[in-house]
Amino acid sequence: MKSLKCGLIISFLAFCVATPALAFPEDNLSFRLNGKILLDVENKGEAWYVYPGDFHRYYLGTPDDAYQIMRNLSLGISNDNFSKIETDVPDRFRGLILLKPEDAGRAYYVSPVDKSLSYLASAESAFALMRGSSLGITSDDLKTIPVGKVMLDDTGKEISRQWQYLGWWGKINRNYVPVMFEPRVDSKRLGTFFTNNNVKVLGVKKVGGTFWYQIDGGAYPGAYINSVFVSAMAQPTPPKDLTIPADVKTDDYWVDVDISKKILTLYKFDQVVMATYIAVGNRETPTILGNYNVWLKVKKTRMRGAPPLATHVYDLPDVPWTMFYQGSYSVHGTYWHDEFGSSRSAGCTNVTQGDAKFIFDLTGPDMGNLDSVRSTADNPGMAVYNHY
Repeated sequence: MKSLKCGLIISFLAFCVATPALAFPEDNLSFRLNGKILLDVENKGEAWYVYPGDFHRYYLGTPDDAYQIMRNLSLGISNDNFSKIETDVPDRFRGLILLKPEDAGRAYYVSPVDKSLSYLASAESAFALMRGSSLGITSDDLKTIPVGKVMLDDTGKEISRQWQYLGWWGKINRNYVPVMFEPRVDSKRLGTFFTNNNVKVLGVKKVGGTFWYQIDGGAYPGAYINSVFVSAMAQPTPPKDLTIPADVKTDDYWVDVDISKKILTLYKFDQVVMATYIAVGNRETPTILGNYNVWLKVKKTRMRGAPPLATHVYDLPDVPWTMFYQGSYSVHGTYWHDEFGSSRSAGCTNVTQGDAKFIFDLTGPDMGNLDSVRSTADNPGMAVYNHY
């Protein structure tokens, strides 16, 4: 039964369409297993595809499900372009399914290991490929790769995509990238991105043959970037060894801040709700270590600093979704930079504006209709655990 299921799934990889993205060598499973078909050895051999476009895993399910999903996660290629890359496949095609619409829909799987091309001629040949190139994985390891979903209407047409952590992280792959108000080239330009910027992709829109990414981030949440300027990067991974603060109860939300990896994970007790990249304190003004609780929440506040307590003078009005947990140290939204995954703050935990609001709305102390609130014994603040 398992063999038949795997063979049928692979045979449906021949009917596909989408856009790939180049990855960056970061040491976690979302990167290392990019482009592979994974079989959960502890869960009836359930099959998942780690899509190179966003480094998320997509459940292949039934053969019909696999057909509908994989057709939206592949790359159409002309006969002419296929002949150009056939003997020397570019790295950006690793792990993708290449579909030739001009050649009766012939499909080829590009090995993520050596870039060899395997023709998927039938269910039988596809299953033979599956036996030689698929990878068994434990349920625990599989959970470290976030889940993506293709949402379809009744006709099988894609409506949208969903990602487990409210989006996926990508790196800007060249300098002077225009950030647009709407998904079109003649829209109002809001600003510019550079290669030191990382953004969180919230959605995909196709306009006039061009794919546009709507983004969350610091300076331009809700704006759009041409998809060719964004390359998928290893997705944030929750900590392997979970330490739950002593005062956290079963239904409590709290955050784990991994300063070394620049990753914040939001938990509901021991269940991961979201993981995201952050910016933490620099060497001169590090983020403090330890267990704390939010003592004050403010929808917007002004933050100022200067030497010797800071490395430079700054005056930031209306810092959004601020959660103070020790003196002036806080987790908050960020509008003045998009260098998430770095050490560049004055000690606070910088989060994208969308992620900050998500955390702010879920966690204590409860705000009611107020613009700010202090925690009390009856309305406690969320726990914050900062560590390396």
